[in-house]
Amino acid sequence: MKFIWGEDCLEFKPERWLSKDGKNFEPKDSYRFVSFNARPQICLGKDLAYLQMKSIAAAVLLRHRLTVAAGHRVEQMSLTLFMKYGLTMEVQPRNLKSVLEKTCKVGENGYA
Repeated sequence: MKFIWGEDCLEFKPERWLSKDGKNFEPKDSYRFVSFNARPQICLGKDLAYLQMKSIAAAVLLRHRLTVAAGHRVEQMSLTLFMKYGLTMEVQPRNLKSVLEKTCKVGENGYA
């Protein structure tokens, strides 16, 4: 919908939800993204769904490096983020050994 998102409405641009400096999430008018409906009929599970999405994203991104697969065409089909060709990703595990060594001291018995 060009009247809501502008001329680049068909482009995948997650930065639309970031502040001008690009450092913080900046919520938009709830009527612009209607997956959970808008006031006064807003979905009761919206806050829980967002918390779950953030928790899963943090867990996956901690343990893996994700990149869009080479040659994959990213095209969004609808307002609720359905993607025409899916989102094919390449997943590489991260080495967390150095992180664990910095944050945990493991004793002889194997426990911190």
